[in-house]
Amino acid sequence: MKRLLVVTALLIVATPAVAEAKTYKGKTSQKYFVEVKTGTDGVVKTAGLAWRAPCGQGRVYGGTTGFRAPIDVAIQDSGTYRKRTKGTFAGRRDPASDRWTGTWAVKVMVTRKGKVVDRCTLKRVTWTAR
Repeated sequence: MKRLLVVTALLIVATPAVAEAKTYKGKTSQKYFVEVKTGTDGVVKTAGLAWRAPCGQGRVYGGTTGFRAPIDVAIQDSGTYRKRTKGTFAGRRDPASDRWTGTWAVKVMVTRKGKVVDRCTLKRVTWTAR
């Protein structure tokens, strides 16, 4: 009986804890919000951030960009979006601190009546979320 109790106790201690869905919130180097949501499996389900990109003639283009699963392991996503915005969002989680860090870069082509009127480029913004 004593032996059964010891084995049962060891199994309880050795059983890994079930992960929980979590929302990580933080800021970009531009002081705007960033958010990363993971599911119970620890995989990123959604991510998003706000940003501002400098354009020509002293103008600024601002926006928010969101990503949703499937997102690859490094949380990287890129492509052309409806607003003719092309960006790359990358990041990773440090298990020791349970903190996400990454970068965001974007290019925007502003058109009016089919003609390019401005181009905006944000080369690199860093972000952190806990």
